[in-house]
Amino acid sequence: LSNSPLLLSSLQGFIRLDMSEFQERHEVAKFIGSPPGYIGHDEGGQLTKKLKQCPNAVVLFDEVDKAHPDVLTIMLQLFDEGRLTDGKGKTIDCKDAIFIMTSNVASDEIAQHALELREDALELSRKRIAEKLDDVQVTDKITISKQFKENVIRPILKAHFRRDEFLGRINEIVYFLPFCQSELIQLVNKELSFWAKRAKARHNITLVWDREVMDVLADGYNLHYGARSIKHEVERRVVNQLAAAYEQDLLPHGCTLRITVDDSDKQLLKARGQEGGSLPAEGQRKGPTLRLEIQEDSKSRKLDIQAPLIYCNCV
Repeated sequence: LSNSPLLLSSLQGFIRLDMSEFQERHEVAKFIGSPPGYIGHDEGGQLTKKLKQCPNAVVLFDEVDKAHPDVLTIMLQLFDEGRLTDGKGKTIDCKDAIFIMTSNVASDEIAQHALELREDALELSRKRIAEKLDDVQVTDKITISKQFKENVIRPILKAHFRRDEFLGRINEIVYFLPFCQSELIQLVNKELSFWAKRAKARHNITLVWDREVMDVLADGYNLHYGARSIKHEVERRVVNQLAAAYEQDLLPHGCTLRITVDDSDKQLLKARGQEGGSLPAEGQRKGPTLRLEIQEDSKSRKLDIQAPLIYCNCV
């Protein structure tokens, strides 16, 4: 499959550039190639060389806010006329290419605004439920208003990029909001499923988990780290235990292993569900404890895992 023409074609048709590599003025040469007489002239630029091979590619400029202003100047021609002149003076026609940029500029303002909108929507739903109205709709989906985009976000973008002509050449801005609860549950389930497949493939261990486990892990979400915080939470609270149990020979080959919330903490989850809130922040209260149990017929046996739990990649 790795040599499939379709796969190779799709890889060649996608170009990703980490713009943190173009923070200095002299690194413009890496972008479009060095001019005649300079070192690396024959090598070409990272972008121009790839666009010559595939002029209708999808190009991702990752973290474009980190690029030097001179690199942004080059993009003006690229976005406006659909062509690019390399270091050798040759013009590359790429009108059929699609350019996508990512940026963390104004991410804190967007996240805070989204959280406020969700809280307002939740409060409205609670009032309508209390009034026993029939048309109550509880949803995590929200949209950012045009007024907020124009009055808050656009001034921040203008202050950072310092040029209206650059922003004016962007066809559409897509805003990524903090994950809602249902999306967090999906992320947790995806991450647990990944480790379940790995445990099954390597050790023939069947890994299952209770619904409350996903709620507990979802509360590890950090606004600033995004989906990575869920990945780290699963590794810290689940994979660490799996690795330690394996190292201590507590996992029989072919067993069924269940992840569950400690009985003493289930009441906390129940109370939180009734109140509709989230668990207290870390440092204010210790979160519910997750434990591993081996399923034996209709019974469960709790594993006695010795601390400390040190993460290793053995599961």
